Amino acid sequence: MRKKLGYLSDYVTSQYPIEKLKKLISISIDIVQTFLISLEEEFDYSPSSIALFEEKYGSSVRNNKSKVESIFIKKMKTEEQMRDFLTSYYRAYMFLSNEEKQIFNATFIDNLTDIEIIIKYDTYTNRIQAVRRSAIVKFCVRSGLDKFVDII
Repeated sequence: MRKKLGYLSDYVTSQYPIEKLKKLISISIDIVQTFLISLEEEFDYSPSSIALFEEKYGSSVRNNKSKVESIFIKKMKTEEQMRDFLTSYYRAYMFLSNEEKQIFNATFIDNLTDIEIIIKYDTYTNRIQAVRRSAIVKFCVRSGLDKFVDII
């Protein structure tokens, strides 16, 4: 009997374009920040990484030249559409296991290197890579970002 890993196998994740999905996640983080600012209120979902965006990206300068970001922002002009996007982001994030959330946050929110993640979580490179790939695929499929892979 195999022990449940809590993340997707390499066989499953290898069927997805991980690098493109990573770019989509980075873009979605910018979109989340844009929508939070546009709504001019804290999106009341706790505990989630959404609250971290306001702290970490509130004063950052964003690149507005992303084709995907432009498509999302043009499609989502109403407050309800923005809230729906934030809700789908939150639900996709909450679908991740605790370990996947840690690696997701370390990678995309804190921008830590693999070495920094290894030290912080007392783990090893292969584990980080497997968990990260799993988190990327789960997040993108669950949030619907995988539909935009061909645009990147």
